[in-house]
Amino acid sequence: MSFGWIMGRGRVAGVADVPDSRIRVKTVAPVHGGYALARAEGIGVLFVRGALPGEEVRVRVGERKRDYAFAETVEVLVPSPHRVAPPCEVFGECGGCQLQHASYPFQLEMKRGILREAFRRIGKMEVDPGCAAPGDPFGYRYRGQFKTDGAGVGFYAERSRRLVPVTTCPLMVDAINAALPAVRNLGEFVPVGEIHLASDGTRVAAGFPGVRFDPRIVERTAGALSGIAFEDRSWGDATVTLPLDGIRYEVSPRSFFQANWRMNLAMVSLLASSLGDLREGRILDLYAGAGNFALPLSLRCGEVVAVEGEPRAFADLRRNVRGNNLSNVRAVKSRVESYRPAGRYDAVILDPPRAGLSPKALSLLRGIAAGKVLYVSCNPSTLARDVRALSDRYDLAHLAMHDFFPNTHHVEALAVLGSR
Repeated sequence: MSFGWIMGRGRVAGVADVPDSRIRVKTVAPVHGGYALARAEGIGVLFVRGALPGEEVRVRVGERKRDYAFAETVEVLVPSPHRVAPPCEVFGECGGCQLQHASYPFQLEMKRGILREAFRRIGKMEVDPGCAAPGDPFGYRYRGQFKTDGAGVGFYAERSRRLVPVTTCPLMVDAINAALPAVRNLGEFVPVGEIHLASDGTRVAAGFPGVRFDPRIVERTAGALSGIAFEDRSWGDATVTLPLDGIRYEVSPRSFFQANWRMNLAMVSLLASSLGDLREGRILDLYAGAGNFALPLSLRCGEVVAVEGEPRAFADLRRNVRGNNLSNVRAVKSRVESYRPAGRYDAVILDPPRAGLSPKALSLLRGIAAGKVLYVSCNPSTLARDVRALSDRYDLAHLAMHDFFPNTHHVEALAVLGSR
């Protein structure tokens, strides 16, 4: 049985087109990054793209390291019962998705397994993570970071900087897909390599990194975009406003905010219930961004100190604090590693980048000695590492996978730690 869409028209970097690079293997487990694990004689561990656990596939071996290699599926010989036909016409070529060929319930189970294995292997603890109630696997993204060659708009191919143009992306909300035709061919006017689109579900604002104001772009896109954030100034309404548990959450298209807004609202609700009654308590929100957690949680506690070092995110944070008249939120512009906390905190919220907590950030957290730590992570490996590093001070009270990015390899999780 052959599936031409598995391979697409893209190629894995380093693949050699020689007959002896193709071998038959059986995959055994999911691996973070959208791969399936297999073993091959004379090679060792294989990370196989385009296969699901439990399948027999013919693969083309590509980039090799000392103890492992990458491979690309070229033919499915014995398919998994969880394999489905992907709805996207460029799946397997575009690098934006890795799991559309898996049924959604199986995607959730694979991601739980990846989180479980990270805690077993790196965290040195046996834990069976929960799974938050999932949302829709398509049409969930309220923001997208698109690549462009000046004409087409899309995403890079897997492990490549080759553009794969798209006419529509099934992960985006309808408003963003409707705006895509307007942002094609902007290379007629200026060099542009990246386009950020953000939506409130109806309107769409754009950000063009490195591009200065150009009235020709405004004229070309005015009917489709509510505003544009250029490098030197803005045109129109260059922010979007989303409802956040009683808060007006305003963000610019180049600032980070959770793309899956429905799942984000569920996460905020869970954090609030995990914190319990903190009406007189203090919360420290590290890596606060534009205030995604700090703002709504301030309605349930005495004070929130929100720490953010990225300039655009901090500008959004400060604007949101002022715009919502939140007198009990103190916005601090600082890198987490440079911040010097004062006073006692009842809880700390962490939402770090993929690299997790640096040694300085771990030391800071230890010094604060809060009763609870709520750690939101986009990387199971660094989450498991950091929870283990804190295990002499904190017990793991709760761990669950939250699928913010269906059909992709990304695994988000929430760990709730309680002081001993």
